[in-house]
Amino acid sequence: MTVSPRKRALIFLSQSESLTPRGRRLIDEKLGGPENALEGFSYDIRRLIGDKAYRELAAVRDRGVDALIEAMEKSGVRAVSMEDDDYPEKLRVIPDAPELLYIRGTIPEGPALSVVGSRHNTRYGRDSALRLSRDIAACGVLIVSGLARGIDTAAHEGALSGNGKTAAVLGCGLDLIYPPENKELAEKIVASGGALVSEFALGTPPLPYHFPRRNRIISGLSDALLLIEAALRSGTQSTVNHALDQGRMVFALPGNIDSPGSELPLKLLKEGAEMCTCPSDILSRLRVPERRTEVGEAVSLSDPAPADHPVLRALRLEEKTFEELLAETGMDAGSLSGELSLLELDGKIEKRPGRAYALVRE
Repeated sequence: MTVSPRKRALIFLSQSESLTPRGRRLIDEKLGGPENALEGFSYDIRRLIGDKAYRELAAVRDRGVDALIEAMEKSGVRAVSMEDDDYPEKLRVIPDAPELLYIRGTIPEGPALSVVGSRHNTRYGRDSALRLSRDIAACGVLIVSGLARGIDTAAHEGALSGNGKTAAVLGCGLDLIYPPENKELAEKIVASGGALVSEFALGTPPLPYHFPRRNRIISGLSDALLLIEAALRSGTQSTVNHALDQGRMVFALPGNIDSPGSELPLKLLKEGAEMCTCPSDILSRLRVPERRTEVGEAVSLSDPAPADHPVLRALRLEEKTFEELLAETGMDAGSLSGELSLLELDGKIEKRPGRAYALVRE
């Protein structure tokens, strides 16, 4: 890996968890840039960056920057700075753009959509994130999210199921996948031609305050943002705010007015966000043509039931309990039980908690 003096210095500075934005500015103002901080590193720098950051960087200096670069190469991770041609163009123009990114894999060029939402998703939210990400990715749009539990995971999985590309922005070092249960998903993202991205050095743990900071990169890598579901008091709000500050288009998925996960999407829709009920809502604004693919066509959330069957008609708009289906279809209990079993075996419906049933929407 060929590393310029400036990038080498940025890699060095990124190893300090305690180096504040103010300390970084003072390095530019008082020392003339990160290169001088590395080459002229001495006890005097402590006055600019503080005791803790100084101790962290002194330990790195003792180990040697070459050892860091060698560890990156072994992990398949490369450092990309603004002086590099492969620094993402969309990020260059955002406020507080990261000076240095760590990337494993490739960030595809072209239109990109960030799909975000709560870690505590509903079935409706997860299914919607999967379907929309799948069908939008199948049309050549990069899906960007944060690899977190819930909606983020569904967005990445949906993109992969559509044979599309996806990028995950982490709030930790790329050698510490978080949450740990998504390690296999992270490998699939890279293997499929996507990327893992972080501004945090290898070995950096997933500390709580890292995630609000990484959110500006999620929206910054995208042309538009789609909010699936989140409560009003949610960390997802910061990603939405970054998208608005960066001039990105913001879409929201309408949901059940009684669901806590619908609070933030409905608030955004009231404030002027664009509504998304099907892939074409977003694809048309990104000027990306829809096309039929192996994984199917873009599916509207209001599509009719797939066949003229009394049970499927009854479930067209929402899930129903066994008792509600008895009343709506006019069947007796024995006949309804038999029909439900057959439809479930055919993959047309699925059983849900509380003796309820719902359509399986492909």
